[in-house]
Amino acid sequence: MSLKTKFTIDPDIAKAETMPAEFYRSSEVYEQLKSKLFAKCWHFAGDSDIVKIPGSVYPFTLLEGYLNEPLLLTRDREDKVHCLSNVCTHRGNILVEGADVVQNMR
Repeated sequence: MSLKTKFTIDPDIAKAETMPAEFYRSSEVYEQLKSKLFAKCWHFAGDSDIVKIPGSVYPFTLLEGYLNEPLLLTRDREDKVHCLSNVCTHRGNILVEGADVVQNMR
């Protein structure tokens, strides 16, 4: 079973049915829903004091054990907080291993 299957809910509650059991057991559906439901939502990453000083970087994993998305909280020189991917798009390496204050990130 995949999410290509159309799942509908009848607006008439008298005709509504539960989802097929396979929907709840399918690892394929589970993996597809994981990204669709959780990756595009707001998540609490921590208090802005985690990166209190301009130049602060704080690596963390979004939903560790579930999405396992390596992210990085930063505070720039203009005192703005950002959340970035903690993976180099060129080499695929983790950018920052631990919390620190840095001059530059390249």
